[in-house]
Amino acid sequence: MTQTSTPPKTGRDSGSDSIVRDLIGRVTRLEIIVGAVIAVVMLALVILEPEILEAPFENVWTLLFTFGGTAVAAIAFVAMLRFRVPAVVRVAVLVVPFAIVNWWLISPYFVDEVVDEGFSASISEQLGTADDTPAAPAPSATPEVVEESTTSSAPPASEAPQPTEPVQEEPSASPPPTGPVLLGAGQFVGLAGHSGTGDAGLFENPDGSLVLRFENFDIQNGPDLEVYLVPGPDQTSLPEGSIHLGALKGNIGDQNYELPPGTELVPGAYTALVWCEAFSVEFVGATIVI
Repeated sequence: MTQTSTPPKTGRDSGSDSIVRDLIGRVTRLEIIVGAVIAVVMLALVILEPEILEAPFENVWTLLFTFGGTAVAAIAFVAMLRFRVPAVVRVAVLVVPFAIVNWWLISPYFVDEVVDEGFSASISEQLGTADDTPAAPAPSATPEVVEESTTSSAPPASEAPQPTEPVQEEPSASPPPTGPVLLGAGQFVGLAGHSGTGDAGLFENPDGSLVLRFENFDIQNGPDLEVYLVPGPDQTSLPEGSIHLGALKGNIGDQNYELPPGTELVPGAYTALVWCEAFSVEFVGATIVI
């Protein structure tokens, strides 16, 4: 009867297994409990807001940030186990940055920033005024009949009426506007999987300065959102000539963004674009034609 025996493991294989078992054995109960709590919290957040799962796949930068950061954290954890860094220090080094970064990324899904800035003009009112301009009355189709007097006699030649020169009326100059004038307006649409609604309008003040105004604005929140005015319709990037108007003041509500002093816009189409600076991805945009 023949007996089969398994070949002995090489020194490299046994050494690798021994190192792995040794590192696993150094993981403490504290770290296991903290890891379990984090997993439960993340699962609950995903159940409440499933769109969180889509965030890492928006573009190459979000992929690198999510999976690259995870790989760096795993390498750091193994290195700290290898060099016998105390468990409390390991937890602090990994959990604190994890909590800060994820709060920055995930909290916008659950926290709305509402603003309500007033303005002396309204997009809807000025659009309504433009549409409600009364039309000129149509001329009467029935000409007036002038009755001739049968008793009148021709005047003497010496009393013939002299022709009078027509009086030329000077054209009346329209008074200068006393408030902001709407140059053009458009409606926001969601981009790159984000949702958003509202109106965007470009106003010119009496002093010539320009203001981009958002009204009835309501979009999905996100990290590091900025506002740009981009030349061209339906823009989803930041080409040359884009004007940065500052950080988004809130994802809900009416708000105003002043264009830099001296800005002159040629007639044409522009896009009011809300842009995520951290991951170079578009959020919402509205095409405005002036």
